[in-house]
Amino acid sequence: MVRALLALLALLLLAPVAALADADESLSGGVPPTQVGLQPLVAPFPAATPYAGESRVVRRPDGAYDAVPEVRGNTKTFHFVARTAPWTLKPGLTVLARTYNGVVPGPAIDVNEGDRIVIDYRNELDIADSLHLHGIHGTPASDDGVVGWGQAPVPPHGTYQYTFTAMQPGTFFYHTHDRRAVLNSGLYGAIIVHPMHPRAAERADRDYLMVLSSWNVQSSGESEFTINGKEYPATTQLEVKRGDLVRLRYINASAENPHAMHIHGHEQILVAKDAWPVSPQRVDVVPLEPGERADVIVPATAAPGTWMVQCHILDHVEDANGMPSGLITALHYVGSPNHFGALAVAMRDMSMPPPQQAGPARMSFWTTVALGAFAGLTIFLGLPVARARRLKPATVGLLNALAIGILAYLVVEIAQGALRPVTSGVVAWHRGAPFPFLSTLAVIAGLLVGLGGLGVVTTRVVKRGTAVADQPWTLALMVAAGIGAHNLAEGLAIGASAASGATVVAVGLIIGFALHNATEGFGVAAPLAGREMPSWGRLGLAGLIAGGPTFLGTVIGYVASAPLLSTFFLAIAIGALIYVIGELWSILRRTGITLAAATMVSAGFILALATELAVDVSGG
Repeated sequence: MVRALLALLALLLLAPVAALADADESLSGGVPPTQVGLQPLVAPFPAATPYAGESRVVRRPDGAYDAVPEVRGNTKTFHFVARTAPWTLKPGLTVLARTYNGVVPGPAIDVNEGDRIVIDYRNELDIADSLHLHGIHGTPASDDGVVGWGQAPVPPHGTYQYTFTAMQPGTFFYHTHDRRAVLNSGLYGAIIVHPMHPRAAERADRDYLMVLSSWNVQSSGESEFTINGKEYPATTQLEVKRGDLVRLRYINASAENPHAMHIHGHEQILVAKDAWPVSPQRVDVVPLEPGERADVIVPATAAPGTWMVQCHILDHVEDANGMPSGLITALHYVGSPNHFGALAVAMRDMSMPPPQQAGPARMSFWTTVALGAFAGLTIFLGLPVARARRLKPATVGLLNALAIGILAYLVVEIAQGALRPVTSGVVAWHRGAPFPFLSTLAVIAGLLVGLGGLGVVTTRVVKRGTAVADQPWTLALMVAAGIGAHNLAEGLAIGASAASGATVVAVGLIIGFALHNATEGFGVAAPLAGREMPSWGRLGLAGLIAGGPTFLGTVIGYVASAPLLSTFFLAIAIGALIYVIGELWSILRRTGITLAAATMVSAGFILALATELAVDVSGG
């Protein structure tokens, strides 16, 4: 029995490590899309009022915006206010972006070589922040935007003044120096410094800005891509006349993704890289790593028409259904037919699936139910340890310590899932959405049921003259009840994934939860080991109470969306397991809290964490 138990524990610890080697970094740990990243707004959108004194913005022909400065001699002062505002990326997708002066990208600082620039920055966000002048040299460390090194973060409602002299002509940009999720919510803008004496190679009839950026919308990764704050078909096409020399100023403001810009039917002549002049060279695709800039001259010598400008990383120009989206715009020759919007219509007709293939193929109900039952019943793998014979009191104490560690991790893990809808809802409420009353009530009610329900059981047991800690079977049933509430929520996730057509995710959840439940089975068995020899019938009952709800949740999740029910049962599990840990702790105190016992508590926590990692890398 001991050898078999050690082999099982080794398997549980090594399997997640092997799985992590192939983990996809884009997975979000099973977090529902409605609880991660920026969330789409539903009309009517919250009003965004310009802050008093902020610089006025004017729309450029390329769809970006210029800031109108205060001018005194050769000093130009820009009043920038970081604030939230609704921003429409494309028809049907509006988010509450973080902006400078209400636009994305932030208004361009368009100045001349030799100008003295003052940025009067005010932070009206709900987080502290700072501004970094990317590529601008000659400023003191206090104006570099790196908090802690040169300046303190600017708190909400705080101000800071950045100054520099535009000594080097070229294309630069400014951006938040916060985390990627903050950058990818809209906090960046261009800086254009025109030379006193332009090189012949840089002379152009038209000068267009192309700020390429990414957004984390319902995702922990970059899921939407925009040119000057818009994605096709909302991007602004660039008007040209035959014979024009067109300057494009590419800026990659994405936190992570590179871009590769290509123009159909035209050559691009690279004239500057990161604001430094280069010998003119023809390029077909302009590669841009995050933070890089490139200036190209495009001779408009093609036959008049509508010519695509696109990123050649196809994931950046398609939506989830393969339709054109993201980093697509066009060179449109003035006077020629305008076919800019026709692309989306034609592609939609080309990719129309036959009727029998409409929608994602989803796992059948009975297959889902069978696999959900399998995930739940693996809890029986950990139960036989309860029938181990001739265990010394010290060994019993160590087994209980291991169980405490397992259950303590479950409380931490479950609490994250239960509280996530509340915390994300409160953040959204702070930005104008309704307060998450239902999610909050579900958590409170679940905690009361979990703690109060077991409290009632304890009261009845104590009236009979015996403490719960002295009744191993009662304590094991309490553990099973708490884990069962947790597993019902797991089953809801399996069923919902299978019903939505996310078969790979559903299978990953089933495999991960099956491994996780085997560990939970040991938590049920530990209070019995060496203290009471349960019959196989009793063990079967405990297993059904703990693992059966996985099956039930799978059925419910397949036929109906039940996020509130999931939150409610997760909260029940928190309350129940907190109560049970207290009872197990009283047993551990009797046997002695030794170094070995403390080590076993830690081992139980790590064991549960390892099996949870298996769930994460499997898509849960």
